Amino acid sequence: MSSHKDYSCFQESARRLEAAMSGISDRVPVYAQIHEFVRKELGVSAKEFYTTPDILVPGILEITEQYGLDVPFADYDVYNIEAEALGQEVVYSEGHVPDVDRTRPLIRDQSDLSRIRTPDFDSDARFPQVLEMNSLFKELTGIEPTLQFCAPFSLAANIRGIEPLLMDIYTDPDFARSLLDRLTEEVIAPWIQYQKEHFPNAKSVCGSDATASLPIVNPHILRDWVVPDVLRLREWCGPEVYVPNWVGEKYLKNPEEMLDLKLQVCPDFLEGQDPDVEALGPALYKEYAEQRDVPLVLGIGASFTALSTPAEVTNRVKHYIEVGGKNGRFALYLCNLGPTTPRENVKAVIDAVTTYGVYHQGSPNPTPSTSAAWAKQP
Repeated sequence: MSSHKDYSCFQESARRLEAAMSGISDRVPVYAQIHEFVRKELGVSAKEFYTTPDILVPGILEITEQYGLDVPFADYDVYNIEAEALGQEVVYSEGHVPDVDRTRPLIRDQSDLSRIRTPDFDSDARFPQVLEMNSLFKELTGIEPTLQFCAPFSLAANIRGIEPLLMDIYTDPDFARSLLDRLTEEVIAPWIQYQKEHFPNAKSVCGSDATASLPIVNPHILRDWVVPDVLRLREWCGPEVYVPNWVGEKYLKNPEEMLDLKLQVCPDFLEGQDPDVEALGPALYKEYAEQRDVPLVLGIGASFTALSTPAEVTNRVKHYIEVGGKNGRFALYLCNLGPTTPRENVKAVIDAVTTYGVYHQGSPNPTPSTSAAWAKQP
């Protein structure tokens, strides 16, 4: 028997998110990337937090419940797991999420490609701890965990260095392709399959790929060097695999060009994040999502949430809900609550969602109410 608190209460809010993605829920759901914020709230070291499932998972669940977020995720420093197992040094520094040692890349030249081999997922690095995190999450909530992996391009950038990788693409494309092929075929696909074997009912296998964003890359690199490997993973490992978190469409004259690429690797919903949504406006994303008949997730930016006043946070949440929540099929996402995010700003998000995000079920074309009064009606 587990000595931890029961968090099966989250099953109801998980149903809210599921309903919101398919149509109209009782109100707009809100979820967050929260692990850095949780570590600060718990007051534990980064090393202890990210290597101890018994601290990380209950901590995420408890803080998620305390602040009133709808759906928890057993999130962690996803970008480091495969890299660390291959031999890439990872630095644990206080006040920051762990990161690869960017002064000492694992892959310095073509001869280092031999260092890329399929790990022993039962024992290498923190693979067993990830499995333990997901098992504990399922035990405490009764919800299938979202399985996670570092997408090929971001993993290549972490063990090669982003500047050398970009140079390789233009000056030594055979080397760059060999690196991405080996990571995709020998590391990432087996890791996804291993996780799916342990959680065969998992509905989501989410890849993190922030490095494959503009202006770090351009649409040409996205189309020819990033998308194909994600599509291969979807072909080999199943349609549950997706990559939702590229950003940077605000840099394009035609933002829809990048949104089209996003839907190739995440066809079940469209995710837009600040500062793109702030710059382009939420209406562009809502119109595109409705044209493509997919649900919409709008992400409130990490910097905005950390640096703004509660009133500014409230106004942005209200605006995104009023535009994005029209006719349902909408959720709100807090991109990254970090150690510097003020508690009052997190509370402002939740207050705004519960005030402005409640749907009036009696309307033929329901939109989120502009008053909390809807929630109080019998």
